[in-house]
Amino acid sequence: MSSTGSESGMGDGRRIRIGEIEVNAAGDGDVLFIHGAGMNSRIWERQLSSVGGIAVDLPNHGKSGKMNVRSLREYAEFLVEFVEIVNLNPIIVAHSMGGAIAQEYMVLGGSARGAVLVSTGPSLKVNPRVFEGIERNFEETVGRFVRWMFSRGFDGKKITENIKRMIIEEGKETFRRDLLLCDSFDLQEKYRKNEIRFECPVMIVCGNEDAVTPPHLSEFLKGYISNSKLAFIHGCGHLPMVEKTEEFNKILREFQDELRD
Repeated sequence: MSSTGSESGMGDGRRIRIGEIEVNAAGDGDVLFIHGAGMNSRIWERQLSSVGGIAVDLPNHGKSGKMNVRSLREYAEFLVEFVEIVNLNPIIVAHSMGGAIAQEYMVLGGSARGAVLVSTGPSLKVNPRVFEGIERNFEETVGRFVRWMFSRGFDGKKITENIKRMIIEEGKETFRRDLLLCDSFDLQEKYRKNEIRFECPVMIVCGNEDAVTPPHLSEFLKGYISNSKLAFIHGCGHLPMVEKTEEFNKILREFQDELRD
């Protein structure tokens, strides 16, 4: 990918050209939000309005252009160029697949003042039945997957419907491709061999009822990232920024304050 790029204003987001593709980014500030599989920057609306920052639509998602991506590392390479073009030394806040991309970004030596790894892990294996369900009945499978993302006691029907609609609008191929990339992602051995180092402070956030990326994955990261802290959000599933917005945003603000001190 070419490292040349440019920015232009457009509507409620910015159009940023990176090589041959245009990328959509909403908001402004030094916090960079990276979304997860089958989603787009809109998942961070409650953070942009409260904490501030930039939420990017990864290539092949939202309003961004298309790009041939064969691994999450290639998304990380894109992210390195994006950060250079928008001239940021960001606090990266990355969810699930986005958290895997953020880890690859750190392996590549990407610039960051801090990182918040949300509902992610050193590997992101996907149950084969999910792929079978996507092929058999995409919308029904998305519905089940979204319910699986929330804690058992969550009753926000409008929120779950909005998340379901977002994934369906992103499309079957996008969701399937994202999950395939997640399934092939695995940095566990690199962590065990001490080949991964985060040069910035890291906050790891996980819902204690996360059934998609269970808490033991966050605990693994905490065990191998020396300058990290782990915050569990109780009564919360895979989407703490949506299910427990106030508590999640408080963690972000406190982490920002620590980086300023």
